[in-house]
Amino acid sequence: MDGINDYHMDALDLSVLKRFFREEGKPVAYGKHDYFVRQGERAFAVAYVEEGAFRFVRTDEAGNEHVVGYSFRDSFVAEYSACLCGRAALADVQAVVKSELYVLPYERLRRFWELSPEHQRLGRIVAEQMFVMTYRRLLDILCCTPEERYVGVMKAYPDLKEQRPLKEIASYVGVTPETVSAIRRNLLKRSRS
Repeated sequence: MDGINDYHMDALDLSVLKRFFREEGKPVAYGKHDYFVRQGERAFAVAYVEEGAFRFVRTDEAGNEHVVGYSFRDSFVAEYSACLCGRAALADVQAVVKSELYVLPYERLRRFWELSPEHQRLGRIVAEQMFVMTYRRLLDILCCTPEERYVGVMKAYPDLKEQRPLKEIASYVGVTPETVSAIRRNLLKRSRS
């Protein structure tokens, strides 16, 4: 199995986009547990994460929370489907540590993509990579074992188990905390053999 987020976004030169956010965006500080976006509300902003981390959480009809994604330092954060469609956000986007963002209205980013053929190309490549990331996550959920998904998450986010609670990691992997504990025991046992 390839890494959950092994989709080459880090190989892209995003310096132009980062500079745009730093120059045009509004610097905003978020405290731990502050929301960038709330599920069910309209979302019109996108941001560059200068420092910090965010989690994406979808709450189902029964009130159960499902961690469906993360954004970390030196990446971008948005409830992008809400921005694109002008609809209510499908998930909460919540700071998991103190975070510093450069925030822009989505409309301003959309106009940035239209400034030049180079910006349009960059926007297209970013959208393609987001599709690849989402598709690979779907395939991992449908085709990989829980252990393979856990190993993929740990490979993609090596510090996650020190930063986030077991229950949250289990939710992201799509299993119970007990299953993650068993996976960890099995991996440890195999590494000692």
